[in-house]
Amino acid sequence: MRGNIVKKYTESNPKTFEDRMCLILKMCKDAVQDAVNFNCRLLGVGISTGGRVNPQDGIVLHSTKLIREWSSVDLRTPISDALGLPVWVDNDGNCAALAERKFGHGRGVENFVTVITGTGIGGGIIHNYELIHGSTFCAAELGHIKVSLEGPECSCGSQGCIEAFASGMALQREAKRLHDEDLLKEEGMDMELAEPITAAHLIRAAGNGNSKANAVLHKASMALGVGIVNILHIVNPALVILSGVLASYYQAPVQHVITERVLVSAQSIKVVKSELEEPALLGAASMVLDYATRRTY
Repeated sequence: MRGNIVKKYTESNPKTFEDRMCLILKMCKDAVQDAVNFNCRLLGVGISTGGRVNPQDGIVLHSTKLIREWSSVDLRTPISDALGLPVWVDNDGNCAALAERKFGHGRGVENFVTVITGTGIGGGIIHNYELIHGSTFCAAELGHIKVSLEGPECSCGSQGCIEAFASGMALQREAKRLHDEDLLKEEGMDMELAEPITAAHLIRAAGNGNSKANAVLHKASMALGVGIVNILHIVNPALVILSGVLASYYQAPVQHVITERVLVSAQSIKVVKSELEEPALLGAASMVLDYATRRTY
């Protein structure tokens, strides 16, 4: 089983709950019709979402500021009722771990951790080949591991989380700060940009020798690396899989931090970059495949 995406639909995320649910239902109905046209057998619907999720009931329990109006949301019932299909729901980090277990680097690996490096920081833990949810469905909230007693404010409302240092939003925040202070300069280039400042500008400036940008990225890499060292010391996985838009950048520096700071018995643990396209979506599909074939975990 290769895990190839046949067709992908992309829309901007509406700001209100009502508009978001309407769009989700519309996209699901469009996907069902296209699946019929592709002559696919429909087993059910898998949903990957940000926020803390109770997968047993298909409910988003609560979310951070990254997704407004996304707490106590029953996703399973309205979608199942509208489509006449079974629906499974889980957190996007957990789904990414399921995708790696079925299609990616995690195939045949008994214990591994996935870390999503994107707008936020998320993750999933596979232990004894099974996904760990925790007693209140809050396991593997890796982005909210504290790496500083103070530090910048996080989207969760706390301070010093990995996400507050190393996420795409954190890098964008620092890039804007440097730009506003006229410090996001690159030799031979005018940084009076028409487009919005993003993490990509910070990474590009650092690559071209900007010491301020380099310092920001060093701190971000150190925060993520130290956070992953904590994970290694708690669950001792055999493998760490990075996914998301920042995975390529973080892979080498995180491996370096691990080599420097982890206990000797864990120094052989490797950090690899996911080779999957959209692992969170593939993980949502894998839930359907696993549950529809009566696999229990």
